[in-house]
Formats: sequence, C-alpha cells, structure tokens
Amino acid sequence: MSYGPIKLIASDLDGTLLDSSGEIPERNSRAVAEAMKAGVIVAISTGRMYSSAATFARKLGLGGTPIICYNGAMIRSETGEPLLNLKLDLDVALEMLAIFRERGVYVQSYIDDELFVKDCNDSNFQYYHRHFGIEGKALGDKIFEPQVPPTKFLTRTSGFEASRALTKEFSERFAGRAYVTSSNEDFVEMMNPEADKGKCLRKLADTLGIPMENVMALGDGDNDVEMIKAAGLGIAMANARPETKTAAREIAPTNDECGVAWAIEKYVLRPAP
Repeated sequence: MSYGPIKLIASDLDGTLLDSSGEIPERNSRAVAEAMKAGVIVAISTGRMYSSAATFARKLGLGGTPIICYNGAMIRSETGEPLLNLKLDLDVALEMLAIFRERGVYVQSYIDDELFVKDCNDSNFQYYHRHFGIEGKALGDKIFEPQVPPTKFLTRTSGFEASRALTKEFSERFAGRAYVTSSNEDFVEMMNPEADKGKCLRKLADTLGIPMENVMALGDGDNDVEMIKAAGLGIAMANARPETKTAAREIAPTNDECGVAWAIEKYVLRPAP
C-alpha cells in the first residue's frame, strides 16, 4: 500500500512511545504536540488496559481521541465511553484457565477494566506491578472460575523461547476461538479472535473518515505486526522484534532514542516534497 499525507498516527506505548524507564521522553511529547497542532490526530494503540493507557493519553493532551487498548479488544474514548468491547467466549476462557491451573501457570485476568490475580504477593504480579504500576485484586482460586467473560488473559513465562512456544501452542489449540500474541518477551496474551491492533486501527480510521493510506502506525512487538501492516506507513522501532521489522516500511531509531519523534519529524513535520 502506498501512503499519502499523514492524518492519523497510531503509536504503541511500551518499547515504542515510552523509553525503557516507562516514561514519555520530552522529544516524543514535543513531536506529538507539534503534529496535533498541524491537524494530525494522534492515538494510543496498546496491549495495556484502558485505565493505564488513559494516563499517558492525558499526559500527551490527546483530548477526545479514542484509545485502542487490550491489543485491539477494546476502544474507548479518553473519557471512558466504550466504542468497542470484545471479550473472550466464557467457555474458551474456562478451558484456558483449566490448562493454566493444571500446569501451575501464572495468569492475570482483565474483566471490566479491572485486573485480577490469584495472589498479589506472587512474584510474577510483583514484577508486573513494579514495571506498570497497576493495582490488582486477589481472588484466590476463584480466578479460575469467572462468572463473566474476561477481556484478556496475560501469562508470564520464563522468557522469549517459552513465550514463543506457548503462543504457538495456544494459537493452534484455540485457532478461530482466540487471538494469541505477545507484547513483551516474557508475556503471552489471549483475547477475542476478532481482536488485533490492525483490525481495531481500521475501525478507528473508518470512524474518523481517514483512509488507511493516510495512517502512520508505530510499534515494536509481535502484537504490533497487524497494525503496522494495515497502515499506509508502518514503522518499527530499531528495538523491535524481527517479524515486526519485516512488516514495516521503515525502521526508526530505538524507543530510547526517541524513534517516535524521529518518525513524526521526518514524515509529518518535515515530509519530503
């Protein structure tokens, strides 16, 4: 797909817009502000839950721009109005949870934008809490018996190879029943099969009346591949996964080198004639 003047920018958060400390570098904030002054709409597209993503939307002053969260399972306005909410089928969720329980696999469950865990003292949750600052609610064994469908499950593995293996296993086992992806080398995430950032970005662009050739998407993880492919101008960070780089038209500097600002400066603020 060719691309034209950029009217919508969709950016991932972790590993992309945020640096390795989890903050928005000043150069990125400034580039986003300048793009919006030029009339470009900027949207967050993340695997994070809405309440977490909204914090960064407010820091950037994105106004009423909808937020894509849960890897495309949910779109909400910055004020919280639900525009899309895809959930796992409850039977599928229970089948997954039975596997996690049998194997002793750590799992986080997201229901109505709340995070639930078995035990808040679990080292895996403590790791997540330190890095993302999200509070969890402990359910004990009741986490394996939800009464309503969750939006997302997240498991933490021992590393990249384990994540790849679990992603492959669950993608095959739940083909057509769940979307399985990874946003971090030791995270595996499961959502509704109709959820992915690419589909969600198309919905958002259509709602805004913006053709996909006028959309720029920026990301670094496996969960960004569909979004980068869908956009007219897909850009991967230099720290991105190999598959993400392959899907991209352009490779920007790393997230710690303000790759988002570099892309906005090059293609939006100072585009080649």
